[in-house]
Amino acid sequence: MARAQIVIPRSVVQKYLEEKEGARVSILSYEKLGSGWHGTGYKIKFKVLTPPRPDFIGTRHPSPRSREGNKRGEVKEVVLRTLMPADFSHDYAADRAKVFLLQHEMSGDIPGHVESLDVSGFTGKGKLVSLGDVREFFQVVEVAHGAPYSADFQRIKETGRINEQDRRRAKELSDYLVSLHSRKFNGSAEELRSIRRRHSRDAVGHGEMMMGVIDTYPDNYSFIDKKEMTDIICKAVRFRERTKDIPFTPRRMHGDFHPANVLFEKDEFTVLDASREIFGDPADDVTTMAINYIWFAVMQAGGFSGPFAELFGIYWDNYFKKAGETHILRTAGTYFAFRGVVVAHPVFYKEQSDDVRRKMMSFVSNILSEESFDPDKIDQYLR
Repeated sequence: MARAQIVIPRSVVQKYLEEKEGARVSILSYEKLGSGWHGTGYKIKFKVLTPPRPDFIGTRHPSPRSREGNKRGEVKEVVLRTLMPADFSHDYAADRAKVFLLQHEMSGDIPGHVESLDVSGFTGKGKLVSLGDVREFFQVVEVAHGAPYSADFQRIKETGRINEQDRRRAKELSDYLVSLHSRKFNGSAEELRSIRRRHSRDAVGHGEMMMGVIDTYPDNYSFIDKKEMTDIICKAVRFRERTKDIPFTPRRMHGDFHPANVLFEKDEFTVLDASREIFGDPADDVTTMAINYIWFAVMQAGGFSGPFAELFGIYWDNYFKKAGETHILRTAGTYFAFRGVVVAHPVFYKEQSDDVRRKMMSFVSNILSEESFDPDKIDQYLR
């Protein structure tokens, strides 16, 4: 089966070469060199038709780089590389940018390595963006207003009571995910399989997810020993391997849908910090919020009962009634495991007892031993 390819339009290549040369060019040949498992290379031969523009200042451009080396009539060759948009965590444009930027940085530090001249891309409107000289990135976002949903959790924990607003918010957040997850991934069967596998793989092995979180635990912690933690990691790997090809269509994700990333202002809410996965298993988003109801129930009542258990029921039942994503019951273990080691973290969340932490780790271990998550057995999972 032929693998999906990224094709860079010839017009974009022409525009890029002219921008980097500071002159008009003519592409003489655009030859495919070959494809490997990761990507494809194209050899481009071009001719410089005019001297550099008077305002051209010699930014990084196809060799030779100096302004003096760019002469009218000169013929040059470069290789353009693309990555395939499936497998190896190359599914999104940001993934492919990461690979090229790292290779670009590394090539200058390895003796005898072919020179990387630039990393570039283009916008949906065809505007070119050169990143080869970039050494760091930052993000700018708008100001969000409101109180974090986590403040509601603290209030309920302290008072032991909920009101109609609490019930309404649990349902609204569930409705939000139903709406978000209604956006299905539109791609080939190969791309669908790649994204589905990628998400569960990341949940266990990515540096921001389960294994990365565990690696930030201190060397010594009192609520679980090293063997038990190793057993949980092994269980998570086996669970993921068993469930990675359960069929479903990946859905649009938030990726970090926890109470501190939801701000309520009166009857409206804003969400923050969408991350990690663009499309994937809706089980991730659903369990990310759900585990907080379970965790706070344990802190407030010692087990799965009381006001947080009621809010969990509202949130969970409403989602399944409206979304109908029954496969989540079979895949939820992977994502509950990731979030379980987060909430039990001895540094991230210091204000809890070792008894609470042990119960949350029991929850993780027991769920990973099940074929399917049963919300009626949550209290048993905590033992």
